[in-house]
This record gives sequence, C-alpha cells and structure tokens, in this order.
Amino acid sequence: MNNNKGGEEGINRNDKSGEIDVTVPLGMMKMMKHEENMDYFDCLEVLYFDDMMHQQQPQQGQESPEPLSPSSSVEIEENDEPAKEEIGGNNDDQNNIVVQGRTHRKRTRLRKMAHERRKSLETTIRSRRRKLKQIMSEPAFVMKIDKISFVCGVITIMVIEAVLLLAPERMGTLYTTLLIPLMVARYVIYRADLLHYFMYDFCYYAQVLLLVYMYKYPNNVELGKALFAIGNGPLCGAIVMWRNSLVFHSMDKMTSMFIHILPPLVMFSRRWGDHLSKKEFPPYEAMDGTILSNMKNFWLAPFCLYLLWQAIYLVKTEIISKKKLAYNTSIMTSLRWMTRKKDSKSYKLLSVFGEHRQLFTFVLIQAAYTLLTFLLVPLLWHSIWLHAIYLGVIFVIALKNGATYYFHVFAKRYIEEIGKLVSEDDSARRKTPLK
Repeated sequence: MNNNKGGEEGINRNDKSGEIDVTVPLGMMKMMKHEENMDYFDCLEVLYFDDMMHQQQPQQGQESPEPLSPSSSVEIEENDEPAKEEIGGNNDDQNNIVVQGRTHRKRTRLRKMAHERRKSLETTIRSRRRKLKQIMSEPAFVMKIDKISFVCGVITIMVIEAVLLLAPERMGTLYTTLLIPLMVARYVIYRADLLHYFMYDFCYYAQVLLLVYMYKYPNNVELGKALFAIGNGPLCGAIVMWRNSLVFHSMDKMTSMFIHILPPLVMFSRRWGDHLSKKEFPPYEAMDGTILSNMKNFWLAPFCLYLLWQAIYLVKTEIISKKKLAYNTSIMTSLRWMTRKKDSKSYKLLSVFGEHRQLFTFVLIQAAYTLLTFLLVPLLWHSIWLHAIYLGVIFVIALKNGATYYFHVFAKRYIEEIGKLVSEDDSARRKTPLK
C-alpha cells in the first residue's frame, strides 16, 4: 500500500518482498535512479535530505509511535486492518533492520559517488585555472594589461590635478570613487597571493577613518585635524619609507601610491579649499588656539587613534589568528616581510633587542616613527605654501622612485627580453636552409 497525498515524497515499497523503505523520499529515489547524471552537488543534496529526516525521527524508547515517513503525510485509516497488520505486529523489528541495511548501502554508495564527482570537479577547476594562468602569463596579454594600466594611471593623475585645482570640494568624491574599486581589486589579488594581512596595516585603517569622517562626521573639527595629521604625517612618510613609486603600468604600485597620497590631498582640499577658490595664498596664518590645544589636536588625538589601531592589529595577529599564522607561514604580514631575509638591514634593526623580541621592537619603532611624522603637521596646518611644497617634495620622491624602477629594473628586464628574442630569431635564421 503506497499512500502519497499529492506530494512527491511517500513510502517506497519493494514490490517483490513487500518491504517498506521509510527513510528515503520518493523525490530523492527518482534522482538515485539516474546516478550517471548526478553531479557532486546532487549527491550532497540527497545526503542532506537524508540527514534531515534522520534528525526528525523520534529517538528509540520514546512512547510516541514512530511515523512511517518523516517527510510524508501518510495516514493509516482505522478501518484499514490489513495495512496495520502488514506494517505492524511482530515484523516491525525485522523490517526496521532490513530498511536500515538498505539505507546504509545507499548512503555508502552516494558518499563514494560524491567523492568521485568532487575529484572530477576539482580536476576540471585546476585544469581551467592552469589554462587561465597560461593565457594571463603570455607576453601579448601581459603587455596589453600593462598598456591599459599605464594609460589609466596617467589619466588618473591628470583628473586628480584638475579636480584639485578647479573643484577642490569634489576631491572627497573622487577619492571615494577611486578607493572602492582599488581596494576590492587589491583584496582579490592579495588574497590569492597570501598577502591579504597587509590590509590590516595602519594605512588601510586610515582610509576607513577618512571615509567615516567625510560621510558621518564632516563637521567634527577635532577629528578633521587628527586625520589631517595622520594623512600628512605617517601616510606621506610611508611613501618615503616604503619607496612607493609612480610606475604607471603597474596597478599594484599605483594602488599603493594612491592609498598614501590621496588622503593628504583630500585633507589639503578641505583645509585650503576656500583659499583655492578665492585664489588667496597667504604665506602663514595666525595660530588658532593655544599651543596646548594644537598639541592635543595634531599630536595627542591622532596618536590615540594610532594606538587604537595597534591594539586591534595585535589582537588580530597575536590572538585571533595566531594559530592560523603559525600553521601557514606563507601568509605574509608586515613583520614577516621585513624579516624574511636575515642579511637585510630591516632584519638586523628589528633584532637589536634579540630575535625573540622582534615584535616588540617593530611596535616600538613604528610608534616612534608615527610620533616623529606628527611634528611638522601644525606648521602645515597654518601655511598653504609650506603644505603645498611638502606635498610637492613627496610627489617628486615618488617620481624619482618610479624613474629608478623604470631605468634600473624595468629597462634591464626589457633589454634582456629583447636580447632573448633577437638571439632566438638569429638561431632560427641559421637553421633555415638557403635557397
């Protein structure tokens, strides 16, 4: 007797033996009849529904009667005595054993099939990844991407200059428009290369603070001064310390440059926007507030924001992700990057108090560097000329770093590549017989 009221699920009866399978819905049974067409996710779906039904079944020993099928609405009429005798009585235990055995075999077969389908799926994905990487590593493709990046980099610099001079009040909007896609692209690339822990560094934290200030608290003067100090202090200094460069064909280098130079430019436009629109450029403005208030706004407040980031960073790397970082030493952090070569100057500097105290030394040096970069900030706040010259010097340093890369690194690689192509062409000509 198979009573299925309008649903796809119900009792599955073995016509030859009269046994009743009360564990697998008919919908899943239909899928299992076409095993050759089932993929990995179909197998998981069958196993998932089967697990859900077993969880819904009452535990043994309960007084409540066990339903025939957890997923069906089968009801046995009181006047249906033959049906009661068929599925009840002394044969219940024997039928349950048979059903459990059949269910176990089905689940075993499904798990084996799911494992095979998963291996096939993984093989297909690896093959497609290899093909994609091969295409992306071809010289023609790389050169095309480099050309596009070069054009986009130069155009972006031109747009930034135009907005800064013609519409400084729109600098924040331009910054946001550039930042979001650059950060998404950087995370995707860095995640694949196990460099994503760099995005916990202070410069990325400063981007979040600047967005909060612009769109949540734009009239908060104290927060604005603190971010002015952060942008023109440690972020500008990082361009010199980390040798950021204007290499227009490299998206990675241009992104690093933008996240360090754009916040200072945004704060420059917000601080001197009225002067730029009115074309008034006084060499120096009178100090607003007392010396103590300026020290608080430009030194103490931004350093407190820095300390907050440092605490969050240490909790993340030394507590939350400590086991993960210890297990996978390929994941790169700022400290690991600076100590990856034992003969480097950074390794020797961070090991001045011993190799086991490198983290302490790193935190101490970074805090001292941050405080040092804050010293000049009050003067920049009160002089548009000094501020413009300061940013100009930083920009020239980035240009110099870019020129160094192009003529000492990129050109050398380019000449070597051209020489390799020329030698290959000459060898091919020698092998060609003369007619």
